[in-house]
Amino acid sequence: MEDKKVFIRDNFWQDIQASEKRYAHIIMIATKPDIIKQAPLYQELKKRWELVVLVHTGQHYDYNLSTGVLNEFGMEVDINLNIFWRIHKKYSLIIERLGEILIELNDDYKKIPVPYVHGDTLTATTADKAAFLNKFAVVHVEAGIRTFTPNQAFYHNLFKEYANGKFDWKEYYKQLQEFKIYERGSIEPYPEQFDTRAIEGSTGLFAAPVDLYKKTLKDEGFPKEHIKVVGNTVADAIEISKKKVHESKAFEIYPNMKWKDFLFITIHRRENTEKKERFLAIYYAIKKLIENGVNVCFLGLYASEFAIDNYWLREDIESLKEKYKENFAYGPALAHHSEVIDMISQAWAVVTDSGSMQEEANIVGVPCVTVRFGSDRTETILDGTNIIAPPVNSNLIYDIVKGAIANKKMIKKTHLYWENVSAKIVDEVLAMLKKDWKLFKYDDERLDLEQYFDWKI
Repeated sequence: MEDKKVFIRDNFWQDIQASEKRYAHIIMIATKPDIIKQAPLYQELKKRWELVVLVHTGQHYDYNLSTGVLNEFGMEVDINLNIFWRIHKKYSLIIERLGEILIELNDDYKKIPVPYVHGDTLTATTADKAAFLNKFAVVHVEAGIRTFTPNQAFYHNLFKEYANGKFDWKEYYKQLQEFKIYERGSIEPYPEQFDTRAIEGSTGLFAAPVDLYKKTLKDEGFPKEHIKVVGNTVADAIEISKKKVHESKAFEIYPNMKWKDFLFITIHRRENTEKKERFLAIYYAIKKLIENGVNVCFLGLYASEFAIDNYWLREDIESLKEKYKENFAYGPALAHHSEVIDMISQAWAVVTDSGSMQEEANIVGVPCVTVRFGSDRTETILDGTNIIAPPVNSNLIYDIVKGAIANKKMIKKTHLYWENVSAKIVDEVLAMLKKDWKLFKYDDERLDLEQYFDWKI
C-alpha cells in the first residue's frame, strides 16, 4: 500500500510561531467516541484562549464516523497523521509520526506539548508513548477504566440454572450489583483493555470518571495526588448535543421507529463479531425479538456488517427487513451525536457492546443491556442502570433484554458522570502546570527532593 503522508493544515506552523503561549494543548482524536468525548475539552481550551492543536490519527475517516461529528462540534483538524493498514502498523505509525511533531513543537517552536488522550483507544496508547519517550506526560481523560467480570463460578451457575428453567431476572439483576462477584484481569474488550492499562505509566494527570477507577488506579500503585475524580466528558458532550436534537434527522433515516417504543442496538466489538458462536448467539436473540413483535433499530456498523457477510446472514437480515417492515430497521451508523442522543432518549432500552453507549444510556436515563461477559463501565452495572447479557445463549440474551425493556428500576433520576467535566479537567491541568511547569516528572521532582541536592564534599 502506498504510504499516506501526514496532512498539516495551511498556516499551521505560522500560527504556532505567532502564539505567545508556552504550552501546546494537543487534543488527540481518532474514532467517533474520541471526537465526541474530546470535543468539550477542545471547546473549553479554545474558550480560555489556550494554544490548542487538534490531531486526528485518521483511524475513522468517513462522514458517518468522523466528518459529521467534527462539523457538529465545530472542530478543525490541524494535523491528520493518516495512519493505515493493520493494527500493529497503525500503532507504529502514530508513535513515529506524532513523535516527530512533538519534537518539532518543543525544539523548533519552544512549545511544551501537553497531549490529552482519551479512554482505552489505540490512539491513546500510542500517542502517550510518542509523548513519554520524549519526556512529555499526558493527560489521560477517562483514566483507570477496567473491565470487571463476574467470576467463573457465577457464570457456570447461571447457565446451569437457566438450562434447568430456574432463571429469575430480578434475582440475576440483583446479584450483578454485588461487587464481591467481580474479578479483574480480562483482556476484553480487545485490544482496549490492554490499551487503557498501557497508558497509565505515561500519565501525568489521571482524569478518572468515577471513584471506582480512582480506587483501581491507587490499587495499581499510581500516585494518588495525580488522580482526580472529575466525571466523564461525555456528559458535557450530551449537553451540547441536546441543544441540537431539534436538527436530528434520525427518524427520517429510520422512519418506522418514529413515535414507537423500540430497542436501539449496536454491536461492534471484535470479540463479538470475529467469533462466530458469539455473534450468532447475539444475532438470533435479536431475530427472536423482531419475530416476537418488539420494535428494533439495529445499526449496521463496520464490524457487524463484516460478521453478517462472513457468517452468511445477509440474505436472512434482508428477509427480516422485508417481512417485518413495521417493527425492524437496519441501516448505517448515524453521522451526528445529536441523532444518537435523539434515538437513545426515545428508546425503550439500549442493547450494545459499546463502552460509551453504556455511559450515554446512564446519562439519558434509559435501561442498558451490555452484550459482553463483563463491563468496563461497571459503575453502571452497580448503579442498576445496566445489566450484562453474556453472548453464549440466544434465548438467555432474549430473556435478559425482555426483562430490561422499559424497566423502571433501571431508570434513575440522576446519572453518574457529573457536569462541567471539561472545565474541571482544564482547571486541574492548568493548576499543575502553574505549580510544576510540566506533567512529566522524575522522582526527585515528584517527591519534592530537589531542595536536598548536595554534591559538595
